Amino acid sequence: MIEVLNVHKSFGALEVLRGVSLNVAAGEVVVVLGPSGSGKSTLLRTINHLEKVNRGYITIDGDLIGYRRRGGKLHELKEREILKQRKDIGFVFQNFNLFPHLTALENVAEVAELADARHFLERVGLADKASAYPRQLSGGQQQRVAIARALATRPKVVLFDEPTSALDPELVGEVLDVLRDLARSGTTMVVVTHEIGFAREVADRIVFMDEGVIVEEGPPDQLLDHPVHERTRAFLSKVL
Repeated sequence: MIEVLNVHKSFGALEVLRGVSLNVAAGEVVVVLGPSGSGKSTLLRTINHLEKVNRGYITIDGDLIGYRRRGGKLHELKEREILKQRKDIGFVFQNFNLFPHLTALENVAEVAELADARHFLERVGLADKASAYPRQLSGGQQQRVAIARALATRPKVVLFDEPTSALDPELVGEVLDVLRDLARSGTTMVVVTHEIGFAREVADRIVFMDEGVIVEEGPPDQLLDHPVHERTRAFLSKVL
């Protein structure tokens, strides 16, 4: 479903992604772990072309993201074509990004028909908050609205960039419950998170990144309990 092949991304002289390759199967849940600055969030942002790659390419369900191959070369798509592609790629940010002047229902209805907006608010357990404005919702509820909005376009994949990092600790559980439900439903997901317990429970595969490369990957029990690389062991010793 997702193919990332030899992707490089630099910001000026800083090379953030250094030849990252990753495949995610349809229905698979991949959790990405790693220290701050390892390139995790940048990887997600390249998958939906919020960041343009410098080298390599990315496909979703076989379609090149952000580019078209013509005459043996890659040509960047026009903005309206990129926006159309992004409907297949749900993205949930750290900081909700809701419109403060719109209700929960209206925020979701920005990207979907009203009936779908109501359906996905109900799916994340917020049917009773449809008329509430973001300021009237807790952080966990706001993030669940953001998840409903990401799901409302019925995307092929959903990307989560540390979806609980901006929440008070007591609100983390309600968001993780929604992610668990999505994982059980067969949604193709790539989740950047520091929630190790969640990763162990729901991930089909965990990817550990450091300094812009994938250091190692594997099933949760293997990577968390028997990591191969010293860098992975050092990281896990600090977070487990």
